[in-house]
Amino acid sequence: MSIELLKNTVSDDDLGQVKTSLRLEPDMESDNVLLKMLIKAARRDIIGQVGERIDDFFDDNEVFNAAVILEVSHLYNHRSATSEQQTFEVPMALYSLINSMKDDYRYQIAKKDGWLDDYTSGIADAESSNETAADSDRDSNLTQEDDHNG
Repeated sequence: MSIELLKNTVSDDDLGQVKTSLRLEPDMESDNVLLKMLIKAARRDIIGQVGERIDDFFDDNEVFNAAVILEVSHLYNHRSATSEQQTFEVPMALYSLINSMKDDYRYQIAKKDGWLDDYTSGIADAESSNETAADSDRDSNLTQEDDHNG
């Protein structure tokens, strides 16, 4: 599914998953509009934090789905505009999920842009150069030992 579709549509399956996580009855439809709005808001927030250059990055991404459910649950459970209750910040687990997606996303971008190939070939070149220098030093030391022993 494209990023634009993720940001603007909610399937019945996605709505059902969120309702299950919130322990809402599937046939209870009074909050469906609110839940769909919260799902789209959570998706936009998470996608905005991770990135939008890889259109299929979020497809079948369990970490993304878990982060969306976690954020929607938080928003739904703390949706009152005014309250005498203590306020709660977004759970730290959400940040952990987003950070793990950012790492994977950056890796895929680096691979897609060819930066990763350049980086790994640079490491291979450096290792090869170091091995050549070590071989040269070893040969030089052996030659010096031969000169002293001869």
